[in-house]
Amino acid sequence: MGTRFFHYVRDPKVGTWRKLAGLLAVLYFVSPVDAVPDFIPVFGWLDDLGVLSAAALFMVREVQRYRPGASDVSPDDIPGDGVPRDEAGHPRVPTLRRHG
Repeated sequence: MGTRFFHYVRDPKVGTWRKLAGLLAVLYFVSPVDAVPDFIPVFGWLDDLGVLSAAALFMVREVQRYRPGASDVSPDDIPGDGVPRDEAGHPRVPTLRRHG
């Protein structure tokens, strides 16, 4: 996953905002300006933890979906609706009919 991450970051076809998501989350974490101030004992740290967790999850999913040699396919074009598809990309919806 480490080498794929470095290929992902260096690929000019990947959008800049996608690459900067992790960096922006770290900047939010160290910034003194927060949605909930850090001097509030527990809740002040939860918003930082939530932003870092969301950014980490986003980056892990992006890097896992990244294919270095794939051209003309962006991560937004990959269907993510959970429906199984055949080789042509058509949905394969199970039926309730019994085969007999």
